[in-house]
Amino acid sequence: IEPSGSEPQELNDLSAMDQWPFIHCHAHSQFSILQSTASTQDLISAAVKDNMPGVALTDMGNMMGAFHFLQQIEQHNKSLTEEDKRPTLKGILGSELNVCENHANKNHKDNGYQIVFLAKNKIGYHNLSKLSSLAYTDGFYYLPRVDRRLVEEYKEGLIVLTGNLYGEVPSKILNVGTNQAEEALLWWKEIFGDDLYVEIMRHGQEDEDRVNEVLIDLAKKHQLKVVATNNLFYIDKEDLERWEYEKGAKKKTRTKGDFTYQWAEGKINFPDDLTKPSRSEEHT
Repeated sequence: IEPSGSEPQELNDLSAMDQWPFIHCHAHSQFSILQSTASTQDLISAAVKDNMPGVALTDMGNMMGAFHFLQQIEQHNKSLTEEDKRPTLKGILGSELNVCENHANKNHKDNGYQIVFLAKNKIGYHNLSKLSSLAYTDGFYYLPRVDRRLVEEYKEGLIVLTGNLYGEVPSKILNVGTNQAEEALLWWKEIFGDDLYVEIMRHGQEDEDRVNEVLIDLAKKHQLKVVATNNLFYIDKEDLERWEYEKGAKKKTRTKGDFTYQWAEGKINFPDDLTKPSRSEEHT
């Protein structure tokens, strides 16, 4: 996805960021079973509505929606006419995999860490498909899992995001220590190099604010690129209640953070949003 201007030279250089189009790189569809209320077509329709040049599909533990997703994107692109000012849409295939210590060990429960993988070419697609399959056929224990050995074996053609608060680096920042988190980050950097992106999110959660500060410092220290995502599970605020029912966690009160798991429009000013402090607010 090409920018309309120059690339920001530093993490705090916001002057050029508004010229770079925002796309969702961490989005779930109905194929994230009992996790998302959005269909693959919902994701595509929302991206088209907001004139986004692309959208990624990163379902949890599987790539079952890949065929429908790409087919629907192809149908949309074919429907565009020469007079149509809307851009063609680029579909990015990915998956959010659980990376544990040893996927073959089923003597104790180890769900691992949630890591986002994106296929950047055909080789990456095949390797991600292989990882997804092995997670079920060899690694399933409570949920599908892979491990670092498999990731290293099938790394070619893949882009990696550090993930949400359940990703290895953010989780270790919160629960273990910054030094251990940095060690984990350096392992991912050693394996993926320039194809590793430090992922930051803003869902109005205090833990995210704490983690983001450390993540940005580590990204600067180790010259890693940063990507802003939204961990999308539903499209509209009206879908929140259905999403909660699907997760089996109906709440009596809701916070501002609940709503930000929805679609984030590309027209919002992400540089400002990411640099402003966030705080949880009660929403009744």
